[in-house]
Amino acid sequence: MLTRHLLKQASTCRHFLLNSKTSSPLLTKSLLFSSSSSSSPESQSPTTTFVDDKVTDQYPSSTSISIDRSDLYNPPDHSHEPTSESELVKHLKGIIKFRGGPISVAEYMEEVLTNPKFGFYISRDVFGTEGDFITSPEVSQMFGEMVGVWAMCLWEQMGRPKQVNLVELGPGRGTLMADLLRGASKFKSFTESLRVHLVECSPTLQKLQHHNLKCLDEDDNGDGVEKRTISTLAGTLVSWHALLEQVPSGLPSIIIAHEFYDALPVHQFQRASRGWCEKMVDVSEDSMFRFVLSPQPTPATLYLMKRCKWAAPEEIEKLSHIEVCPKAMDLTHAIADRISCDGGGALIIDYGLNGVVSDSLQETQVHQHTR
Repeated sequence: MLTRHLLKQASTCRHFLLNSKTSSPLLTKSLLFSSSSSSSPESQSPTTTFVDDKVTDQYPSSTSISIDRSDLYNPPDHSHEPTSESELVKHLKGIIKFRGGPISVAEYMEEVLTNPKFGFYISRDVFGTEGDFITSPEVSQMFGEMVGVWAMCLWEQMGRPKQVNLVELGPGRGTLMADLLRGASKFKSFTESLRVHLVECSPTLQKLQHHNLKCLDEDDNGDGVEKRTISTLAGTLVSWHALLEQVPSGLPSIIIAHEFYDALPVHQFQRASRGWCEKMVDVSEDSMFRFVLSPQPTPATLYLMKRCKWAAPEEIEKLSHIEVCPKAMDLTHAIADRISCDGGGALIIDYGLNGVVSDSLQETQVHQHTR
């Protein structure tokens, strides 16, 4: 889902759409369209006229209303000519130049998505109808409520512990967690046990989550005790972390990851005459990004070997490309270790192929300009 958005952040080429909500009501209810012209200087070009059914009750039938479109914004034609480089493109080229060679597809993705200054997720809200994509919690509150039912059932199975960490990885706007807490708010014994931990690296999204969870920050009394944040939806403590490793251990954990794994950077490998070679991102002589193959094995090759062990040999033989996600493998191990030590469970919801992923970026060109 995300790969088609990766290069939007690496380009300054944007299109502006006329918002229909700001259009004149007359335009939305027009019933008759006609063109008229005359020889007068004011009418050298055809003028579009509109007749409204409500207007004809007040004016003679021969009267028409002219709309002056001269000041309306007309978006420019799409151009395939190169545009000026964005700061992110300059940053990426600087990394490649500093390294003295290409970078992995995974590092390219990570910079585009989560760079502290230019990252796709960092400085804006990318979810919902006004953003780049819509996730299940944004469609219906029932999604978050059903996840809450699952979490409460797991809590019951664990013997109703007095305290439990409820962890969400990549909570987006916080919509899922808000619906979960709102739906569970009547079950006081459950909500009073929760310590909500949101793993989010974007300051912009953290603020949005704070707002949507209707959080209140306790006043700092100057006694050196860390200030607490409470969601008024269910009276639960809420805290934010950049990584799962920063979430305190020692309590049973209920971990939720909805469309989080598909946002993690991937390494790509291509079969060549000398074996599997990692695809890298380099800068060509004409200053364009391009794919190249690594001349030697890379550290990610270890993850490729591990991934190949999980598939049948005949399945691997048919492929010319393979994708691996080391961060997903390491994260899964970290979740399993935490649950093994502290107890709890994890619910991971995502989308993908039931098999080896060959090339999920095949529809994307590694260029710094939107095509």
